[in-house]
Amino acid sequence: MRSFALRLGVALCYFGLASSHHTADDDATLSRSKNGFEESRLVPELLSAFDPQGTLAIDFSDGKVVRHPGVTMTAQETKALPAFQLLPARDGELKPADGFTLMMLDPDSPTHANPSGAKIYLLATGLSLDRLHDPVESYNLVNNTRFLVDWIPPTPEPNTGIHRYTFLLYKGVASQASVQPFQAPTFDRTGFNLTQFTHTAGLQDPYAGGFMNLDSSSTGSQTKQS
Repeated sequence: MRSFALRLGVALCYFGLASSHHTADDDATLSRSKNGFEESRLVPELLSAFDPQGTLAIDFSDGKVVRHPGVTMTAQETKALPAFQLLPARDGELKPADGFTLMMLDPDSPTHANPSGAKIYLLATGLSLDRLHDPVESYNLVNNTRFLVDWIPPTPEPNTGIHRYTFLLYKGVASQASVQPFQAPTFDRTGFNLTQFTHTAGLQDPYAGGFMNLDSSSTGSQTKQS
């Protein structure tokens, strides 16, 4: 497993957050995110419900940003570990002591038509807030430990349909009991049970989330937004 520090060659890696800048379209943005999860059938196939308190932006290289649910990306565009930005809504208050758990998973593994359990591509817990004093009040999510599950880029097998690669951010730190299976030599990324993990971890509903679609039959390089 890698830590953020190993990836970037610095003492810490920061995930940028904008904290308390609220706009009139907060409700519309959260509604769009909620509807995206429902229309894509991630609710109820992956989550029983999704009521975000903020917007999670997933920032890949070359300006490719997944801010709204259902953006179509290619494997080429998603090779590198992205940076993450969180914009809390009016009711999504953050506190300096808050910790977070972040994951990316594919609920369409091994195929969209016949999934047999989610495959996990990233899992990090114990992310903390570091306040910045920008024109807009903001925080960084800071991690100085190792990932529970190292990032690997999305790699759908050919001709396995559309894969909904899903990012979920939870407020809270996963319990020790919940992280032990990821430290075992026999750990397998496939067959990840999200409901079981969050229950054991003591995590409530996602604070924010997003997802991107990768077409396993596509070789295009354009980024499209649904």
